[in-house]
Amino acid sequence: MKVIDLSIPIAHGEGRLGLTVLVETPYTFENCGWQGSTFSMFAHYATHVDAPLHFIREGMTIDQVPLQSLIGPAALIELSDHGEFSGISGDTLEDRGRHVRNGDIAILRTRWTDKHWGSEKFWQEGPFLLGDGADWLVDRGVRSVVYDFSEEFVVRDPGFQGEDCEVHHKLLGTNIFNIEYVRDLALIERPRCALMALPIKLKGVDGAPARVIAIEGHDLPKDFEVKTG
Repeated sequence: MKVIDLSIPIAHGEGRLGLTVLVETPYTFENCGWQGSTFSMFAHYATHVDAPLHFIREGMTIDQVPLQSLIGPAALIELSDHGEFSGISGDTLEDRGRHVRNGDIAILRTRWTDKHWGSEKFWQEGPFLLGDGADWLVDRGVRSVVYDFSEEFVVRDPGFQGEDCEVHHKLLGTNIFNIEYVRDLALIERPRCALMALPIKLKGVDGAPARVIAIEGHDLPKDFEVKTG
């Protein structure tokens, strides 16, 4: 069994949409003999999970998202031939995703993050999911979708409006959750694995940073119990 960490590290000074990660250390070994830090960041930067409230008014918040939707069997769809400005269509997903089962987490692998994360090219020139690609994922009955690219073309415009985001509305509107901006998908060697995405439990918020791992050599059953207090 192999555990693969798919999460992008987050550093002070990074960010997007004009929102910068801020890490401060008010308690230090010099002033009190121990260290304690604070951080603030945009909830949708680096590896994170979207809750429906991100685009659906009155939608589910990140603390309400069931862990059963973020943990489970996953199917990898190979899309590494989709590079600059390449739209991912429903026909392509149908052709390459025949092994995707109802209730799976779908992993869309383009390797774009590994090539271009940290550059403006990542945001402006990468592949993207077309509307009929989102329809295919809905029709296939997946529970979540993992991306290593910025999945919606329209968000390249810094002044984009929510109503223009067709892909987000189609998926989040049917309670299919986006697990965005992962890395190292090339380390997954088999078409099926298990996946776990654990966002910070921020009450009432539209998304949260997450630690995302793939477990290769083990395929969780579709139906399993998660207990929460």
